[in-house]
Amino acid sequence: MRLDDKDILTDCLADSKYYSQAYHFAALESSNDQIRNTFLRLMNDELSNAKMIFDAMHQRGWYPVDMTRPTAAGMHAQHTQHAQGAGARQEWNAPGMQGFHTGQEPGFGTQQGDPSHRW
Repeated sequence: MRLDDKDILTDCLADSKYYSQAYHFAALESSNDQIRNTFLRLMNDELSNAKMIFDAMHQRGWYPVDMTRPTAAGMHAQHTQHAQGAGARQEWNAPGMQGFHTGQEPGFGTQQGDPSHRW
């Protein structure tokens, strides 16, 4: 089986996303500033790589962007506006975030339903 350019770039982007996430969590768990800074540098390198790969794919039409889906910045603004109007209770209504009604940001709450699906 021969891989074409789209397959190769798709695989590279998936790898870059995986490694940047792994470096992120490693930095969070580091107890030594020098090690933490190394992981942060590696994470930033991977984010730069992912951006270059995304740009190459997007220019070729291989990674279309759905403009109707909220961005991370848009979800933050939606959360902030909702929190200001809701008082102490905060809810996330972004896609994939249903079930988080703990008054905390996603990743720190509990997912209703399947306990294996936690952030």
